Amino acid sequence: MNFAHLYYDLTKEIEILELRLMDLENELQAARKLCFTGMLPSDPQPVHVPLDVALGQYDGVIAKIRETSERLAEKKLVRQKMELAMRDFKGIEYQVAYLRDIKGLPLYKIAEELGYSYDWIRKVSSRIKAQRRHKKVAKS
Repeated sequence: MNFAHLYYDLTKEIEILELRLMDLENELQAARKLCFTGMLPSDPQPVHVPLDVALGQYDGVIAKIRETSERLAEKKLVRQKMELAMRDFKGIEYQVAYLRDIKGLPLYKIAEELGYSYDWIRKVSSRIKAQRRHKKVAKS
């Protein structure tokens, strides 16, 4: 049941790409300002930057935004496909792991959703955790 770790890693990667896009938007604003003023905003003394250099910087930021946006869209599509595939898992262990680890539901809600008692879901959840610990020890 390593899928939860893969899903978590993918979700973190998506978050990082979203942060990168926000940073690139700030860079784009600075490049746009540079194109119109011709002055470096971070320099206390006025330094003139030629328009062709400023436009080159602007185009570079646009290219980075495009590339990052495409990667982000691909990662989101993969996450969506993973969620669909995991939703179709059969077996109580997979369903409990999916609802607990991916959807973040508490055990009592999982019991309600799957139609089992809370005690049974708690035992299944404990069994899953024990299997994971055993696998980690075996790999060492």
